[in-house]
Amino acid sequence: MMDIKTFKNNLKDHTPFVTKFADIPFDSDSNLMPGVAEPSYDKFFTRMVEQPVLLNQSTIVPMTSIMHDLDMLDVDVELETQRDPTTQQSTGLTNVETSPDRERKQLLAVPLQAKTLISDNFLKENIEKEGFMSTYMDMLADNMGPAFEKFGLYAVKGSTTVEGEGSGYKMADGILQQLKNISADSSSNAGYSKLIYSNKVTEGLINAAQTYIDQDGDIVGANFVLPPEMYGRFVSEIAVDRETQFGDAVFVDGNITKVLGIPVVQDNILRKVRNGFNEEKFTNDELKGNGTKVTNMKYGFLGKASNLVFGMLKDFEVKNQWSIDALGTKVAMLCSGDAKVLYDQDTIALPFTLNKSA
Repeated sequence: MMDIKTFKNNLKDHTPFVTKFADIPFDSDSNLMPGVAEPSYDKFFTRMVEQPVLLNQSTIVPMTSIMHDLDMLDVDVELETQRDPTTQQSTGLTNVETSPDRERKQLLAVPLQAKTLISDNFLKENIEKEGFMSTYMDMLADNMGPAFEKFGLYAVKGSTTVEGEGSGYKMADGILQQLKNISADSSSNAGYSKLIYSNKVTEGLINAAQTYIDQDGDIVGANFVLPPEMYGRFVSEIAVDRETQFGDAVFVDGNITKVLGIPVVQDNILRKVRNGFNEEKFTNDELKGNGTKVTNMKYGFLGKASNLVFGMLKDFEVKNQWSIDALGTKVAMLCSGDAKVLYDQDTIALPFTLNKSA
């Protein structure tokens, strides 16, 4: 090892020399050694916001008042002859009359809120300094859509507040609860398909599609929207079990596939089940309130995308105000709306369980 005096003399005399530094950037405690430059970055890394696929595909209705009517109209045309089959004489106007079928559902806007606090100390000390507020406000605005989709799916009116869930989830009946009610009250519309097991996803989707077709669900514009776990299992089953050409289209090329002509997509918001829907009771794989409890539940949907209606009384709002009491900036997120299944026969829930069938 060259001593410091020799080092200085060689520098002064321009004498060629070689010196080596230990190539050990981290000490035994995994801390950077003194003299090793620490990387710095003056922006926060943020994760891509969840994409509300189901919400984006649905019908968005701007509400002009707290209560908004959804009036549906259907008509069936019966053709009668204009000629007497015996005399072949032309006849007058038929006496057979039909009337249009009219049905009404209502959106009832629920005012919802969320709040967060940014302390002054954090604003002074964070890597973005005052610019952090702009980053944060944009993030909150982006997350309002996914939050509203979760409310519209998993809310149950009058329910006991589930631990860890916001009180907004008990202010209305969301899409899943409405489909449960359809399943219980209707003899012609399923509401829920039969339980689909994680090791038999393809078979379950085929059965669900048949149920949807049998109840006169509208195929035009219909699709499957699945949680990512079930979508992954579905495409894996196709890639492994189906004949080579079809399997390669999914496994190698990643092409979007279909079940009985119905496209299959995924929505990562469905990955996390909310408000107690992770457990349900089934008898012979059919939803029954007095059946056997099934755990590890996930949910997808089959139907016409526009049949799910999300009503918005006002646009998503993000507001902020500095508070002397909190010594920081309070940020409030506000929205007001509701969700409805429009035609009972045009949407069914797909209950999945991560448990395997025997």
